[in-house]
Amino acid sequence: MSEFLILFPLLLVLLGFGFAEYILHISKINKIPVRIHVNGTRGKSSVTRLISSGLREGGFKVLAKTTGTVPRLILPDGSELNILRYGAPNILEQKFAIQEAVKQGADIIVLECMALVPFNQKVSEEKLIRATHSVITNVREDHLEIMGPEKKDVALALSGSIPKSKVLFTSEKDFFPLFQEVCISKNTEIVSARPEKYSYLNYMQGFVYYEHPENVVLALEVCESLGVKPEIAIQGMWSHRPDLGATFFAEYDLGEKKIAFANGFAANDPKSAASIWKNASLQFPKYPYKVALVNCRKDRPERSEQMAKEILSWKNNSPDLILIAGEETEVFKKTCLKLGLGISKIENLKYPDAKEILEFFKMSLPDKAMVVGLGNISGLGLELLELLKQKEILKG
Repeated sequence: MSEFLILFPLLLVLLGFGFAEYILHISKINKIPVRIHVNGTRGKSSVTRLISSGLREGGFKVLAKTTGTVPRLILPDGSELNILRYGAPNILEQKFAIQEAVKQGADIIVLECMALVPFNQKVSEEKLIRATHSVITNVREDHLEIMGPEKKDVALALSGSIPKSKVLFTSEKDFFPLFQEVCISKNTEIVSARPEKYSYLNYMQGFVYYEHPENVVLALEVCESLGVKPEIAIQGMWSHRPDLGATFFAEYDLGEKKIAFANGFAANDPKSAASIWKNASLQFPKYPYKVALVNCRKDRPERSEQMAKEILSWKNNSPDLILIAGEETEVFKKTCLKLGLGISKIENLKYPDAKEILEFFKMSLPDKAMVVGLGNISGLGLELLELLKQKEILKG
């Protein structure tokens, strides 16, 4: 009984502190008139950057936060700060972004959704962000172990971030009816991004890297809804700094060897991987020998299996060689062999660093080989991209 008499007042004090902190957070949220919450399977970081750049070009004071390849805080002047994390990512991180936005005097905040667990997506929206504008880029087969098991379950999980009585923008087609039903139940307007609406802009011409058209159209819709003319918003998007994981295509001189490289490390769902492989083949028709470089992660064995099945389905445009590297590569290899891939078409590089991979390119690949990085960008993927930045890019 005495322990209860001690602990009960302490519990009340803790609850009081928690309630006071929540009220303070809500007061900070209300100081930011426009709050944009960007969710979806692929393209969240890119769309977050595109929206913030377009709005900044339109004269708004915008703070943005991405949680993609490397988590970044993008300040109203366009400069960027790395977000230092001690431990695993936590959705409470959004509170500190909102705090910084208030400190910076931002009138708009653009936040990439951090949550994967369906319940956390709902909590993140309703308790931490309370978006005025919601964005869902697309629905793909990724993180099925958390949001699945089916693709429809992923769509339902993402719908948890749709706010009440506001507006949702999306490029998703297959699950648009599902999102529409959720929006009706929440009295929220839904806007489908339509490429033909902005065809007069020739909006893809000014990007110095490969951007997905649907991401650009989606960002233009959001910017236009806030009063920024597309002709102005696109100028900001063309000049913005892309995410480190953004897709690019480049040709490199490796001494006696020349290779074409496409970065698809961040495209870790089957549909996105297939799209980048197809685009790389079209981009580099003079590089006949095709190599898929798959970076595996120890904590994503299901993704390794999924990626192996996808690559082996490319019957009419299959790789001449599959290189696997990173952690737990045996999951990928066993899946390939089980599905009938010849042992001569797969090379397990096990745990090389990026320098060893480039050395393998120089020593073991034929001249004019096309290499597409797939699977995962963390660790080895980032190391290789940093190393390629130092190499000579072929012109013309």
